[in-house]
Amino acid sequence: MAKKIWTSIRLVLMTIFSFLFFVVLLVFIQSNGEEGAGIELFGYTSFTVLSNSMEPTFHAGDVIIIEQNEDVRNGDVVTYMTPERRLFTHRIVGEAREDGKTFYTTKGDNNSIEDRLPIVDEQIVGVHRFTIPKIGLISESIQNNVDMRYVVFIPLVIFLIITIMEFTQRKHKKPEEEQLYEKEST
Repeated sequence: MAKKIWTSIRLVLMTIFSFLFFVVLLVFIQSNGEEGAGIELFGYTSFTVLSNSMEPTFHAGDVIIIEQNEDVRNGDVVTYMTPERRLFTHRIVGEAREDGKTFYTTKGDNNSIEDRLPIVDEQIVGVHRFTIPKIGLISESIQNNVDMRYVVFIPLVIFLIITIMEFTQRKHKKPEEEQLYEKEST
């Protein structure tokens, strides 16, 4: 009976620990200082969508994953940086070559007009690969409303408690197993 209770408690604690670990990981991935941008990992970067200019492709609060890619074409959704150091994610709707340089015209899927200025290859941060719906809203809410010390501290304490309990349980089991072995061998 006690073993079933301990197993249930351990399962609940590990579930809480796993959930909190995921939350910490999510917040870490979405917070490296640039507005709405996550860390770069294996050539991919995550960004939180801040406006609805690309609806219905994705919505404000979605997290998009972009891949650094130098081969872009008409129809690709790209994230680019303006000369003012602002990031936008819009679709390439046209391209023109002038003096050996390619200029791309962009437009948000939900916008009625094209963006005012064309972009060049050097401005393109990456190409959209996939979207994680609404996860950016969760990350932002956690960052704004939860003290991060507790989000890190609670999973660590849970992990230590589980580790200590398993260690003491193994320590108590070992003499019992040795006695059982001795009885079987005689």
